Amino acid sequence: MHMQYRTCLGLSVFLLWIAMCMWNFSPFISNIAPKQANNNDVARKRNDSKQRVFPPVSEPMLKKITNITQMLRKKENKCGKPVFKFVFLKTHKTGSTTMHALLSKFVRKHSLTEFTTKMYPFGFVGGYPGRFKCKFRFPKDASINIQNIRFDAEEMKKCFHPETRYFTIIRKPWEHFLSSFYFFPDRIKPTHRCTGMPSVYIKQGEKIGPQEFLSRAAVLLNSSVPFYFRFRNYLSFDLGLDAMLEDVDEIKSQIKELDRNIDLVMLLEYFDESLILLKDLLCFDWDVLNQVIHFNKRSYNRTTLETEEDKRNLKQLYNIDIALYDHFNRTFWQRVDVYGRDRMAKDLEILREVRKKPTTILKVSRPNYVEKMDSKTKADMQSYMFDNDGKCVYPGWKEPMYIP
Repeated sequence: MHMQYRTCLGLSVFLLWIAMCMWNFSPFISNIAPKQANNNDVARKRNDSKQRVFPPVSEPMLKKITNITQMLRKKENKCGKPVFKFVFLKTHKTGSTTMHALLSKFVRKHSLTEFTTKMYPFGFVGGYPGRFKCKFRFPKDASINIQNIRFDAEEMKKCFHPETRYFTIIRKPWEHFLSSFYFFPDRIKPTHRCTGMPSVYIKQGEKIGPQEFLSRAAVLLNSSVPFYFRFRNYLSFDLGLDAMLEDVDEIKSQIKELDRNIDLVMLLEYFDESLILLKDLLCFDWDVLNQVIHFNKRSYNRTTLETEEDKRNLKQLYNIDIALYDHFNRTFWQRVDVYGRDRMAKDLEILREVRKKPTTILKVSRPNYVEKMDSKTKADMQSYMFDNDGKCVYPGWKEPMYIP
């Protein structure tokens, strides 16, 4: 009896499997012309079959389609409350001070606790120009950063909330070089940020133009020069990459890894589109975006790369930044496509209307910082900064220094 039951059960499963197979292949079976069909029917069936049969989808393409589909579904859900855990990776000479002012409005509006640099050292946090270290995070409960900080994904994961959003802004390498060239002084200036280096070292007391500067930098600049990174892959350095890296495959690998760890890379050349994507990422209100003031905006002679030598020098000094910008310029527009071109156009119109209205964000007092950085932590941080390209040494100085 038991054996008969098992036989019947097995036969039932087999018949069910046959039925499912016939069901799955029924579209193809239905396209097979009957033996008595005329030629027109056969041709029509053949054409229908051609329309229904699709080439196999490759694994990378399938993964890309799946990711885009998931992102589109996510976009269907409107933002709830604003995101109060984020890290703005403030890069140099990219309009990031303007972004800092904009994000400060958001911080004030919600009375949030951010990293402060009023205590020590002003302008940098987390051990910059060394990569970020959790032990130098101040105050310890800060969930927001809008200051200069050198990215280190693995270290930040240790002391930031898992839901923290990371974003930054970059610009075209040649424009970035020109901005740096006209910003950093060519005189000895003993400040905490050693702003005169490496311009003083490269110019050597002469008044030279950007092309000649680039030519000299290609010969003189290396990692032994204090603050060399200001004219050597500055963007990549700020984002945690090795500015002296030359291996093409390793550069591509590190940029892809960076892409996996940053939620949004904005482009200065498309600032408004970037703001729309940022608004979507952080779910903040339109009023945060009105009256954007462009700080540190300077007028200078925007020359072009005139000779092949200029192009070679730029490629030598900004090889990583060029690859970085090319990559994120491409992914930026892929992100816009996912967001929706029509939707973006409508939101840009809204943004222009919002900017016509006066600001509605009141200046409220920020939290008082009770916690203070102890002297040992300060000493440890200064030592860490010294050991990571933070020494300020001008020609003629006997000892390096870093003035707090």
